[in-house]
Amino acid sequence: MIPNGRAVATILACGLLASVLIYGHLDLPRPVAAASTGTGLFSWNPKVGCTPVLVTVEQIVGNQTGTLGGATEQGSVFNPGITSPYGPDNTKRWLTPSSSTPAGWISPGPPCTLTNANGQIVSAFVQINGVQRSYRAEEDWNTTFQRINGGTAYPNGPQSDSTFNILTPGYSTCDSANTTGCMHTLHAEIDHDWKGASYCGPFTTCDNNTLVSETAAYKSLIDVQGFVFWDPDHLTDAAHSFSGWELHPLTAWRISNTPADFSLTATPDKLSVLTGQSGNSTITLDTFNLFSGNVSFSTTLSPTSNTTGSIPTATMTPSSVLVSPGGIASSILTVTTAASSLGNYTVLVKSTCGNLTRFVSVAVNIVDFSIAANPTSLSIPLGSSGTSTLTLTSINGFSRGVGISARVTPASLTAGLSPSNPTVTLAPSTVNLQSNSSGSSTLTVSASLLTGPGAYTVTVTAKCGNLSHTTQVAITVTFV
Repeated sequence: MIPNGRAVATILACGLLASVLIYGHLDLPRPVAAASTGTGLFSWNPKVGCTPVLVTVEQIVGNQTGTLGGATEQGSVFNPGITSPYGPDNTKRWLTPSSSTPAGWISPGPPCTLTNANGQIVSAFVQINGVQRSYRAEEDWNTTFQRINGGTAYPNGPQSDSTFNILTPGYSTCDSANTTGCMHTLHAEIDHDWKGASYCGPFTTCDNNTLVSETAAYKSLIDVQGFVFWDPDHLTDAAHSFSGWELHPLTAWRISNTPADFSLTATPDKLSVLTGQSGNSTITLDTFNLFSGNVSFSTTLSPTSNTTGSIPTATMTPSSVLVSPGGIASSILTVTTAASSLGNYTVLVKSTCGNLTRFVSVAVNIVDFSIAANPTSLSIPLGSSGTSTLTLTSINGFSRGVGISARVTPASLTAGLSPSNPTVTLAPSTVNLQSNSSGSSTLTVSASLLTGPGAYTVTVTAKCGNLSHTTQVAITVTFV
């Protein structure tokens, strides 16, 4: 049976002392017990007689990462989770005693505390505040209670496990390509046996349908309560964060007492813009706790270093967005530079809705390149050739490919001749400039025996997108 109030207090006191020792030894953040919160923690589900300990997702999953990026069993202070002689599938669905306990139910139900792998007593019943949820799935449909809960038919028809993950806000979804969020995610299940006994389900503290209708996945902040359980069958399952740790059963949830809010992100948050050109960044507005409203944008552009020439402009399109409850909206930041603009700037994007104001900054580097020829003049006898080295230099971090072309125009020719122009080649014809470095190409000018002696000009054009620069080499073709 679930311990009475005095026993619970005694066990929790022991558990709190043990947790101080355990968390200090493992260098983990310590769970906060009810006495230290000043809020008087209690079970929201009347079917559960335990007092929860306030923890975080990270305290449950622990400090050891497995080979696929999820939490190991050994790294958690809650290792091995709730166990019983009746096997994992029975244990995680074990009902607490109540007036609606099915006939044949096996005493006592999930314990308020457990003994961990180090022999110390910790709370098995926990509360986690201010987390987000993933999308809900309905799985493992059944019509009868587990053997540990009597094995009889559900009085309210077929029931499923309502499964979802809870995650610490600010971390990405756990998957095989990005495991960063795995150690900040915990699987949770509203159990089908708890629904079958009406401990969860309609009009209870763990109503799975109300959870979906009143909160938004990855948006709303919720608080949850439940029992800590380790299920080893999901260590290769991305939907389970490559970890066996669960809140199973999840016994209650509520909307966090946190106001609706929104945040801003910029993609990309660094812009490299060619002088005389423009660049864009998408400003995404993400909402929390079903925020909604009209959000306006404004920008402030500030020089940071090496700035010369005209100051660029920064605009938002659209300048305001109407956000639906729990929605996402975006606006495009466009930074436009003049032909003389150069240097580094910061654009501060401000978004306002009523009394809420949020900011995001975008670094803007206005970049350019130069081209120079050495030598700038060549004297070439008929039947021979000459070369000039073209040097391209990155300015303010320019890092792109530059295409090079050359054109020959005659300036003057020897009278009485109708010759061909000299020919030119470039090796290479594309120079990939790295940030703040130089690259080169060799211009070769050849005068055949059919080339008329005289003066010519080779105009070399270096181009990247719509940005181009030129340099010239004077050519004099002479008789041998």
